[in-house]
Amino acid sequence: MNRTLVGIAAITLFATTAIAGGRDHITGSTPIGFKLQFEASRGHFALRLTMGPRSNMNTDATDAQIGLDAKALQADGPVRFAMARAPGRLECAGNTARQIATGSCNFTPGAEFARYLETRGIGTPSFEQSLDLTIVDADKALVEALAEANYPRPTIDQLIALSALRVTPAYIADLSHQGFRPEDLDDLAAFAALNVTPDYAGKMLRAGLGKLSAKSLIELKALDVSPEYLADMVKAGVPRLTADQAVQMKAIGVTPAYVREMAEIGLLDLPADRLVEMRAVGVTAEDVRRARKIGIADPTADQLVQLHVLHK
Repeated sequence: MNRTLVGIAAITLFATTAIAGGRDHITGSTPIGFKLQFEASRGHFALRLTMGPRSNMNTDATDAQIGLDAKALQADGPVRFAMARAPGRLECAGNTARQIATGSCNFTPGAEFARYLETRGIGTPSFEQSLDLTIVDADKALVEALAEANYPRPTIDQLIALSALRVTPAYIADLSHQGFRPEDLDDLAAFAALNVTPDYAGKMLRAGLGKLSAKSLIELKALDVSPEYLADMVKAGVPRLTADQAVQMKAIGVTPAYVREMAEIGLLDLPADRLVEMRAVGVTAEDVRRARKIGIADPTADQLVQLHVLHK
C-alpha cells in the first residue's frame, strides 16, 4: 500500500500543478501557445501552455508574477505579459475575447541559473527542463536548503517535482525543528504531496507510537491517522499502538466506536490484531448475541470470526 498510494498522490499533484497529459519532446523550435483567464474566486490567473498535440502545462500566476492587471482581460483586444523567473523568461502575446486571452509565447532559458545548477553538481537543464523549472518557480533557495539539511543532491527532475509540490526552505526547516527529517527526497516529496505538516509530524512523534520512520508517517497520513484518533483509541480501551498496528486498524475501519461496541457486550481488552481480524470479516455485536444463543456464553474473538463466516 505504502509506495503505491504515495506514488499516486505525488504524481497526481505534480501533474495537476505543472505538467498534464502526454508529453512531446520540447525544444527551442517547438511552438508554444497559451490560454489565459482570470479566476476571480481564487484571485489568480490560470495559464495553460500547449506545445504540440500531446503536451500541455498548467500553472497559476498572480498579476505581479506576469505583470498583468486582473482587469486586462475584461476588454477584447491585444494582450502581452511575461513570466520572468530565475530558470527562464516566458514572453507571450495574443488577443483577448470574452475575458480569455490566447496567443503564442517565446521562452528563453536562464543561463545563469543553468550554470548554477551545473556548478552544484545537479546538471545542466535541457530547454524542456528549463521551461518546467520556470513554470514551477524553482529557485536557488530550495537547492541551498536541501544541501544545508544534508539531503541527497537532487536531480533536475527531482528539483522540478519538489518545486511543483511547493516544498520550501521554511517547510524543510520546520520539519527539522519538530525533530523530523525524511530519509530521502522521494519521502520529502511524499510528505508535501500528502500535506504532512510540521505540526502533524511533531504531534505524531509524541503520540506514543514508538520510533517513527518517515515511511511510517507517510502511511499514517495517507490513511488520515491523527493524534486524536490514537487518543480516542486509548480511551476506548486499546493500549498504545505501534505505527504498523495503527495503519492496519485505520485501513480496515477499526474505530473507537467499534471498540466500545465490543466492550459493551463483554469483549474487553482485545488486542489490535484481533480487532483487525474481527472488523475485516464484519463481526458485530449481533454475532456475539448469536453465539450466546447457541450456548457459547463467552465467545472468543476466533469463535466470533468463525461464526460470522459460517453465518454468511
